Amino acid sequence: MSERTFRLLTVEELKQLYSEHMKRDFPPDELKPLSTLLKMTEDGVYDPYGLWEDGVLMAYAFYWRYNGAPYVMLDYFAVLPQYRNQGVGSQLLREMLEQFCQDGGGVFGEVEIPDSGDEAVDDLRRRRLGFYNRAGMRTMGFRTKVFGVPYIIIAYGPEISDEELAEIDRKIYKSAFPDTKFYDKHIFIPYVPEEM
Repeated sequence: MSERTFRLLTVEELKQLYSEHMKRDFPPDELKPLSTLLKMTEDGVYDPYGLWEDGVLMAYAFYWRYNGAPYVMLDYFAVLPQYRNQGVGSQLLREMLEQFCQDGGGVFGEVEIPDSGDEAVDDLRRRRLGFYNRAGMRTMGFRTKVFGVPYIIIAYGPEISDEELAEIDRKIYKSAFPDTKFYDKHIFIPYVPEEM
């Protein structure tokens, strides 16, 4: 009988995961530098988890926290290619949401808006949004734009207003990017598209 474990990655496992999988699983404009992930982990505001079966990595999920905030951000979530379409991602997401939403906590995340103009890209984004919605995550009433990428915000957990969640989101990003000029140039929370 196989044994699955969900645990924090070691520094070496994070480095290996980044080079072997994350660069493949996420576009360059959405992938933070490895040095940033390592620093955030060292600072205690970032939790990189892996799902393992008999010592083999199947999936991973990274959480970004702001001290004392009731919601954590699901920053990266992916199932390794050979385990996709087998229910691994759905099971892992449900278990993680239940784990992180104990004691009144919640989880939120960013999903790319399916309006790139490339039908294949937009189809993938719609499927990703549907995956999170089927797991019980709800679409919030505001959007963000981070380093040029516009996102829909999704959340799971106790009721929280758009304003409260946007404030947590701002605090998380400001903790990583304290330079006001840099933040104001690259991070928009909430983001209101010009055509609206």
